[in-house]
Amino acid sequence: MPRSAPAGLTVSHTEPRQARARETYERLLAAAQAILERGGLEAVNSNAVAAEAGVTPPSFYRYFRNKHDLLADLGRRLMSAQNLIVERRFESAGRSRRLDTQTLEAILMDTLAVTRDFQGGRAIISSLRAVPDLLPIRLDSHAHVARLVAAQSGAKGRAKADVYARARLAVELGYAAIEMLLEVPDLDARRVLRSTARAVEACLA
Repeated sequence: MPRSAPAGLTVSHTEPRQARARETYERLLAAAQAILERGGLEAVNSNAVAAEAGVTPPSFYRYFRNKHDLLADLGRRLMSAQNLIVERRFESAGRSRRLDTQTLEAILMDTLAVTRDFQGGRAIISSLRAVPDLLPIRLDSHAHVARLVAAQSGAKGRAKADVYARARLAVELGYAAIEMLLEVPDLDARRVLRSTARAVEACLA
C-alpha cells in the first residue's frame, strides 16, 4: 500500500519511526479500515478503532488527534494509490503522447480496481467529500493528476492554461464515474468507463 502523500498534501502528524510504535500505528489504520468496510463512516470513532486494534483509547490519541486525522491518513494513501496508476502509465507512454480512448479506459479501470481493493475505499472516498477538513486531500490529488494530464499535451503559454482547465474537467468526470460505480455496483463497469473515456477524450481534444 503506498504511503506517500499526493503532491501538495501535508501530513498533520508525524508517523512513528520505531518498529513497535509503527506496528501500533498500522494496526490502528487497519482497524479503521475494517470498521469502515463493515459499518461505513458513521461507525468510526476513536474508541471503536482502539478496541478493534486491541489497544487502549489513549494509544489512539498518541498518534491521531481525532478520527478525521486518521481518515486523512487513509485518504492520502488511497489517493496516492490512485495517482500512481496515472504516473506509471505516463512514464511508460512517454511525454506528448495523445491519450486515446483505450488508454483512458485502462486508467479508469485500474483506478476503479485499486479503489475497490483498498479496504474501506468506498467509505474513505465518501469522507473526502463529506468532511470539510478532508476536502483538500481530494482536491489536491485531482489537481496533481490534472497537471500530469495537461503536461502530456506539451502546450505552452496561454494554451497551457486552457489545456489545464480541460484536463481538470476530464479528471473530475473520470472520478465521478468511478464514485458512481462504487455506489451502484450492479452497473456494467466496463461499459460505463468506456463511455466515460470517450467523454474524457473529448474534453482533452
